[in-house]
Amino acid sequence: MSFKNIILSVLLVFWFSPSFSQANLLNAKDPSDIGKKDKIQLRQDEDKKLEYGYVDERDILFSKVIWEVIDLDQKVNFPYLYPIDTSVVGKERRPLIHHLLKAIQRGDITLIYDDGKFNDKITYDDFLNKNTNFQGLSYREINTRGRNIIDTQASGSLNFFVMNNEISLGEQYDSIEDLDDYVSVLSYEQQFDESKRDELQSYEKIRDEALMDWFQENYGDKYVDTYEFTYDMIDHYKIKGVWYFDKKVSELKYRPLAIAPVARQVINKKDDATVVNPVDYSPPIPMFWVYYPDARDVLKGSYVFSDRNSVVRKSFDELINARRFHTMIFLEENMYEDREVGDYVPENSFMRLLESERIKEKIRNFEHDMWSW
Repeated sequence: MSFKNIILSVLLVFWFSPSFSQANLLNAKDPSDIGKKDKIQLRQDEDKKLEYGYVDERDILFSKVIWEVIDLDQKVNFPYLYPIDTSVVGKERRPLIHHLLKAIQRGDITLIYDDGKFNDKITYDDFLNKNTNFQGLSYREINTRGRNIIDTQASGSLNFFVMNNEISLGEQYDSIEDLDDYVSVLSYEQQFDESKRDELQSYEKIRDEALMDWFQENYGDKYVDTYEFTYDMIDHYKIKGVWYFDKKVSELKYRPLAIAPVARQVINKKDDATVVNPVDYSPPIPMFWVYYPDARDVLKGSYVFSDRNSVVRKSFDELINARRFHTMIFLEENMYEDREVGDYVPENSFMRLLESERIKEKIRNFEHDMWSW
């Protein structure tokens, strides 16, 4: 082998050394070490996230905030969805929703919101306790066998069953002598008073949770059905970003601002065996909105599987910043209270698609027109 080929080989080794699809795969002494970098790899790994840098507002000639849908039914967007069954792959391969949920749970991502306008900030506890639009990661209900016990002992009345079995509902309701009368009054007054409706719903939530806890404590799981959130329930992602023209570099650039996983409610899973038409399900809704700059450190260390070359690793942060996805615009900021495309182009999916392309073309034309005389 010539000296030139030796030099070329050495350069190729160093060129690919920072890229490990399954870190420590060849040097692992135990399967649990696969996916973990060894000490040498950690010392060599300088693959930090690319900092955005400061952008002076005076250098921005044009900007437009848009909201887009990343449709996970499209093949180009599959890296954001799969794997949905993590039991058949290694620990180093996880979908985007896995990294977001785990990071929020650990506290690595703290800037999470209930809407894309950053109006209502929430916590992970709010999300778990169903205090958001998305009703939690699990759903429990008393099944038919449990209902039969309630019918037998209390003629179907949940309130009588609570009183007969002296089930604790907390200090607020344990001091009420006749819960049935209390609920009857609330049921009547909530027709005229919105605050009474919220009070009734709060009581029913506490009562139902206490009932299910009582059944599981006394009878086990056979009288309560539990449905858990799974990764295949992710329908699509919504992403909010801004296109801006930086006159300093004479370039149209994109900056992601927020991302939201949109999923079907867990309650839908109890109807999987009976609902024939998926349209009968409640529509998917955003689980939460994450302020994207706050999630970059997490997503930079979360890697995507490549079908083409296992040695090349790309992080979710790299994919999103490079816009390695296909989207459709469903909203651009506008003076009509930020109405969505579907609000002024209703009941016509094809025309909404054309409207999305028109907005994209309008943004691209700004950069094109800067170079036209």
